[in-house]
Amino acid sequence: MNADVIAGIMGVALLLIIVIIRCPMSYAMLSVGTGGLIYFMGLDAAITYIPTQLFNYLSKFTFIAVPLFLLMGYFTFHAGLTSDAYRVARDWVGHLPGGLGIATVIANAIFGAAAGSSLAACAAFSKIAVPEMARSGYSMRLATGIVATAGGLAILIPPSIIMLIYGILTETSPGKLFIAGIFPGLVYVLVVSIAIIPLVRFSSTWKLQGKVFTPPPLKQRLRDSYKLWTIFLLALLVIGGIYSGLVDPTEAAALGAFGATLLALFLRKLNWPAFKDSVFSTLQASSMIFLLLAGASVFSTFLTRSGLMAQATTAIIKLDVPLYALLGLLAIFYVILGMFLDSISMMVLTLPFVVPVMVDKGIDFIWFGVFITILVEVGAITPPLGLNVYVMKSVLRDEISLEDLFIGAAIFVPIILVVLLILILFPELATWLPAKMT
Repeated sequence: MNADVIAGIMGVALLLIIVIIRCPMSYAMLSVGTGGLIYFMGLDAAITYIPTQLFNYLSKFTFIAVPLFLLMGYFTFHAGLTSDAYRVARDWVGHLPGGLGIATVIANAIFGAAAGSSLAACAAFSKIAVPEMARSGYSMRLATGIVATAGGLAILIPPSIIMLIYGILTETSPGKLFIAGIFPGLVYVLVVSIAIIPLVRFSSTWKLQGKVFTPPPLKQRLRDSYKLWTIFLLALLVIGGIYSGLVDPTEAAALGAFGATLLALFLRKLNWPAFKDSVFSTLQASSMIFLLLAGASVFSTFLTRSGLMAQATTAIIKLDVPLYALLGLLAIFYVILGMFLDSISMMVLTLPFVVPVMVDKGIDFIWFGVFITILVEVGAITPPLGLNVYVMKSVLRDEISLEDLFIGAAIFVPIILVVLLILILFPELATWLPAKMT
């Protein structure tokens, strides 16, 4: 093993140590990557090279879609579309066994068509769905577990910030990735909804004790369902535009953000505080994402220069592990990694190693994008980092302990893995629609 590879290994070890002591991943990757490039290139060359590389990388036209999709999501939230989606879903399925939980899952899928952030979905439905489920006899653990799990639909149902970043990192069409998430998203809804029914009917721990929800008359349900025209219009603008080939993902993001602004104004929900909160939240989230991408760019360049990336890839390929076994190991690896890193950090740190192996195995990168999206969402609900859970804790405060939140979310981890298994057994769920795109 030569000195360059040893330097790469030391860089990875140092990165892990810095992350363990709670330094933000973006700063950790930037500092270690910069130090590594100074070691390989010298101070003067590295100082000249790094800013140029970052400018060339982060100025890609596709990156404009990130803040635009985020802004679209915040505007739809302030327009009250989240609560509309939940009420309509509740009125139609709330009387079924586990109906309020199923309504929460369906409402998250509807909201996902107008936003690409699971954190936003979890925050919104913690306020709307958790209190109503609690009043109907759901334990707080079960109610919050449903919300944490259903929040994952916001990054699976298009548009999805996670899929957009995956597409940029792997040079895969973001438009096809968005479309690929539709059928797996529907499977996700179906599997989680079905799983809720035996939990509330037969489990001694989770069986409901409260009053059964009484649905309003059919005429009122039909009238209230009309409120969802705003979300479906946004979905038609964004997803329909991408699928038809009329707009690319960046143009669709601009169209979606503009459409969400007009809808919020039309509904008279976009006052100055809501507008300011939406803009500042978008700036904050975008800054975090771009800083992570900048750190990943510098750190991956350092690993490439060291030769560690090439040697690690070659070693994995030489093992000649069967594809299904490799995917299983990859799932275990990402679930464990998700206990310590957020979704974007996981992708930017691991994809440089994983992608060459998947290329050797002949994996469809559209399908793999959906696979990775589901996996990183598992990490968002597992301790100790589980960002979805922490967001819910910030909303619910003293109503439930952090430990109970994680226990509730843990119930659904095996159920999400069932969705993953279905995707592995039936890859056409993710590949059929993108293949039909113009």
